[in-house]
Amino acid sequence: MKMCLVIPSSLILSDDRMIPHLGILKVAAMLRRNQIDVDLLDLSGVARYLEVVGQYCQENNTDIFGITATSPQLPASGFIAETIRRMRPSAKLVLGGPHGTLVNAAYRREREKKIAGRATRALRRIFDYFDVLVAGDGERAVFDIFQAKHGQIIDADNRNSSLFLKREELENLPFPARDLIDLGSYRYLIDGAPTTSVIAQLGCPFGCGFCGGRNTAFLRTLRFRSADNVIAELREVYRFMQTAYKEKVAQECGAMFYDDELNIGGDNLVRLMNAIISLGKELDIKWRLRGFIKAELFNDRQATAMYEAGFREILTGFESGSPRILRNINKRATLEDNYRCAETARRNGLRVKALMSIGHPGETEKTIKETKDFILQVRPESFDLTRITVYPGTPYYDEAEPVLGRKDVWVYRAPKTGDKLYSGETDYFSDFMFYKGDRGDRKGLGKVSAFTETLSADDLRRLRNDTERELREKLGQPYQTDVPENAFDASKGKIPPYILRSTVPT
Repeated sequence: MKMCLVIPSSLILSDDRMIPHLGILKVAAMLRRNQIDVDLLDLSGVARYLEVVGQYCQENNTDIFGITATSPQLPASGFIAETIRRMRPSAKLVLGGPHGTLVNAAYRREREKKIAGRATRALRRIFDYFDVLVAGDGERAVFDIFQAKHGQIIDADNRNSSLFLKREELENLPFPARDLIDLGSYRYLIDGAPTTSVIAQLGCPFGCGFCGGRNTAFLRTLRFRSADNVIAELREVYRFMQTAYKEKVAQECGAMFYDDELNIGGDNLVRLMNAIISLGKELDIKWRLRGFIKAELFNDRQATAMYEAGFREILTGFESGSPRILRNINKRATLEDNYRCAETARRNGLRVKALMSIGHPGETEKTIKETKDFILQVRPESFDLTRITVYPGTPYYDEAEPVLGRKDVWVYRAPKTGDKLYSGETDYFSDFMFYKGDRGDRKGLGKVSAFTETLSADDLRRLRNDTERELREKLGQPYQTDVPENAFDASKGKIPPYILRSTVPT
């Protein structure tokens, strides 16, 4: 048996060859452990990626394909599925990853309410392209695909399911199969040190309105790993990085922690940092680390430990400089918490990347100015200013209701204030929903369906662009530049190893 796993292109990133997708690499590791052959097509940052897919289908008789996708990746995933279907009509096409998981969660809520709304239609669109949807944890769910009979939805996003990974089971899993991607072709650096991604814990218990997974067990349930288990993975990461980057990691090696928030587990963070300090001494290297933290939980003890372990920058979702917007988001952190967080970081030698967003319920020109003023006062070393996009699996999507008399318009009401956020119905296979910066606008792909009572979608686009431009000028922070995609020429023979790797010996 063999399965081809596919990582699609991700147009939202200025450089698509930066962040390895760990979920699909965990699935690959589980398949390999169970003697199922795996081919992995990594199409990150690959121009003319459909030619790669076409050549693979010509040269291989694989009949099961698994494609992972976030919502912004869905158009590319659809194009890939169409190409496979045209060339291999009998192949089984499987969608996994965040988008399908969140659509399924939103669909379940509609089914409980006995309605067939936009989530139901979004789910049907998935089955226009794919035969099977794997929702939630894929590490065990993937094996159901090989059974003669299985449902159209393999649902591992349910705490009562045997497919849902319990906290105590995480340490029995193999680490992500990082050898099945070309780590050396990834270009992520932290303070000059080659860097790859790591996830130490799963889940976030908070309920921010814009955030995906607030109604899914897969993304809401906190599931910790022991410091020893994370250190074992970091030790393996270092070996892979030595192979990929050789002398470039002889003294410094980077790890970007993609945990939702590293500091939501009490003393777990400090224990992990102390263990990383010891690992650095064992390997005789300095770690260069970045990660996300929750502002209202951040304190000097955590900051000191993070600095000693190798952190020089933290990322935190301040989101807004408006107290009313923070209430509407259900952010929990107050404006005072956010100021204190920035001060704590600076006091301990840590740079701050402020993650900001506009377009929440009740957003006005006044609240956007409050966000701008907050950034100018905090003066973070870097910032993002994103535009709220209403994705399935977020309260803004799942808890919205149709607006009577307005076709395809939905409204979410903030529970604490009643402020409204409107959004249109979206076909995620055809509408490129860019949330990050202005890349979608510049590429002619930006589509925004969210708007408030006083600001239209076009107003929000304009105000976001104007605000970012002004902030970058005043803070002296340039825009990120886009990195060209890697060219692929099918006439040159075999698919190169920076795109295709396999567990099958050649």
